[in-house]
Amino acid sequence: MTTLFATPDRALEAMLRDEVGLDPRAIGGPWAAALSSFVAFVSGAIIPLLPFLLLTGMLAFMGCVALSLSALFLLGLGVSFLTERPPVRCGLRQLALGGVAALVTFIIGQAIGAAL
Repeated sequence: MTTLFATPDRALEAMLRDEVGLDPRAIGGPWAAALSSFVAFVSGAIIPLLPFLLLTGMLAFMGCVALSLSALFLLGLGVSFLTERPPVRCGLRQLALGGVAALVTFIIGQAIGAAL
């Protein structure tokens, strides 16, 4: 045991493997994490903006809501395949969580006087 924890790197690898269940060789580097985070952010941010690029007024707003809620449900479906949980339940859960977050954000925006 003392040999295992003699160097911090070996101790970390052993703890990741045995306690957390991760393979240290499978963990990506900081640049890969930064790039994937950037791509995920841009992908998620463009979805609610698309209707405003193509439409105007209330039609654009309704399109934004419909497209965003659809994307949230599809994201939940995708998560269900990774977690092996019921797809519809995961989709509805993601839809509810994202929908509530969007509604709260909208209400706060209205309360402080933001205009569409």
